Amino acid sequence: MGMKTLGWLLAASCAYTTPAAQADDTPELPTPNAVAPASLLSGDVQFRTNFVARGISQSQGQPSLQAELDYNSGDGVYGGVDGDSINWINQLYPGDDVSLEVDGWLGYRRHFGSGWSTKAGFVRIQFPGRYVQQSPPADQPNATEAFAYLAWNGLSTQLNYAVTNYVGTPDSKGTVHLDVSVSRPVGAAWTLGAELGRVAHTGHDPTTGLPNSRFDETDYKLSVACDLGSGMSLTLAHTWTSANPSTYTLNGYDLAGHHTWLSLEKDF
Repeated sequence: MGMKTLGWLLAASCAYTTPAAQADDTPELPTPNAVAPASLLSGDVQFRTNFVARGISQSQGQPSLQAELDYNSGDGVYGGVDGDSINWINQLYPGDDVSLEVDGWLGYRRHFGSGWSTKAGFVRIQFPGRYVQQSPPADQPNATEAFAYLAWNGLSTQLNYAVTNYVGTPDSKGTVHLDVSVSRPVGAAWTLGAELGRVAHTGHDPTTGLPNSRFDETDYKLSVACDLGSGMSLTLAHTWTSANPSTYTLNGYDLAGHHTWLSLEKDF
């Protein structure tokens, strides 16, 4: 498969990260026993041995850093911005110098009833940097998604809808990613989590006429988190997808294969 097609697929996996905390509001494992009081500003810093989003490695198995700032952790209008170090664009497109993904989101959140919460809004996924002309031409993988989220006592589901092309994939407006997750506390300091996602592409390749649905895939995640105290947590996660390995292999590394990785987080 051509390098341009691989680029679209890699970019498509990037619309991603945590609800109320990261880019596309995708649910992530919460810190055990964490209390979420309403605050005007909050955030976190993370070190990860591998940056995996929607089952696809964005750092090609290398360590990655993330910093995030959130506005309003309570009900009402909320928003935030984060930055993640990546390296797949530089590896895929010679001459490009793009090592950062910056995501910004704005939405409305509401808690109600016994353990229920919901939110909806928009997320912008941006890859700032220096791009050079490629042959064949390749679009910059910037995109916008709308999202809707519903959660109850550790169970959650979220739907992301691409209001632009799906992170650089031509003729893909309307592509969706559905995510379902569950988390359960175990003892005083541990939390177990599981997550299932599915991406369904729309449209056709304008050059070949092939349907983008050939890139549809399911992603899976299992995780365990430990509360270290003082706003620190450590998460061990294992992720994999149903994607064809030949489609997502870059420099001999299967970006969509089985990945086991650690994340050390400091909240503030």
